[in-house]
Amino acid sequence: MDHAALFIAVLQLCRTNVEGKFVDSTVKLTEKVKLECIYPKDAVIIQTSWMKFNVTHKENIAVLHPIYGVHIEDKYNGRIYFENASREDKSLSFIKSTLEDIGLYFCSIVTYPDGIWEKVIEIIQPDAFEISEKQNTHVFTKPGGDVALTCPYKIGDSVQQVLWERIKADQVDTMVLCHSSGKQSFGSDFKERTQVDCSDQANSMIVIQNITNSDFVTYRCIATGRNKTYVMSFTVSATWDHKLFIIYIAGGISAAVLLLVFLLIFYITTAYCKNRKKRKRTTEALSKALYSTQIQSANSYGISNFHGTRHTGRRGEESSLRQTEEIYVNCKNVSHKSKTRPLDSFLRMK
Repeated sequence: MDHAALFIAVLQLCRTNVEGKFVDSTVKLTEKVKLECIYPKDAVIIQTSWMKFNVTHKENIAVLHPIYGVHIEDKYNGRIYFENASREDKSLSFIKSTLEDIGLYFCSIVTYPDGIWEKVIEIIQPDAFEISEKQNTHVFTKPGGDVALTCPYKIGDSVQQVLWERIKADQVDTMVLCHSSGKQSFGSDFKERTQVDCSDQANSMIVIQNITNSDFVTYRCIATGRNKTYVMSFTVSATWDHKLFIIYIAGGISAAVLLLVFLLIFYITTAYCKNRKKRKRTTEALSKALYSTQIQSANSYGISNFHGTRHTGRRGEESSLRQTEEIYVNCKNVSHKSKTRPLDSFLRMK
């Protein structure tokens, strides 16, 4: 392991016992800082107190009471707030933090009948907050289940202590610290649902029970020996429920089949409409051609009994027809003389 990684591991181990206090969580200083304090059991919360550890004394910050409400000290009034003060979540949030806010904070919850529950949180400078980006092992589980993580030591000599941590974006939570003497120190958020075995000199195993969505993050194991330090990271992700996976697959296949049927119906309907329009145009063309043929036959029959060309002759004939109203067509033995013959015969008889 290189010197930088060793330095980070030493810092993590040193922060675990700052000023004689076991640090449950380490938070990086940002403009808006949230110090998580959530009571993990089912009990009646009587009162919650927030304090800051200074060099010589403890500084009161705020007190939360279910009947009397929330009291915030004048120094912090307008700089801090509580999102869910009426529930088990007693997390403290800074509106705009400064360098003066760096230090140790103490969350104390008085409950009935479990007594006092405490959590220590440290705010550190951004430069001191370093997280290894390496993720060696991926573990999958489902919400509500358990997950087991095993950290094999590759140190070569006796292990002095092993530290298990949960890594978030701007926060590192201490899960458990195993000492060579056999002593185990659990973080406040993991004491009730974490089991660990540090008795083996070759590896350490930890079991996290009742996994929630906030547990799908990165975990780190830091094993420290006399001359070496071993670091291993794990990424816990949610796995697919097989029943839900089958339902999703079946739903996807059904949707694909319906889409295919819709496209097929659309294609058939479009093709039918195109063929229908084509047939209609063909029928109209044939009807027009047949009608044109019939008109031409009739016109050619009428023109054969008149003289002249197709256009000029017809115009002359039409003008003569307008002047002489008597028109005789296809009558071979008819003439104007036939009209006077009966009258001449009658006069002669006279």
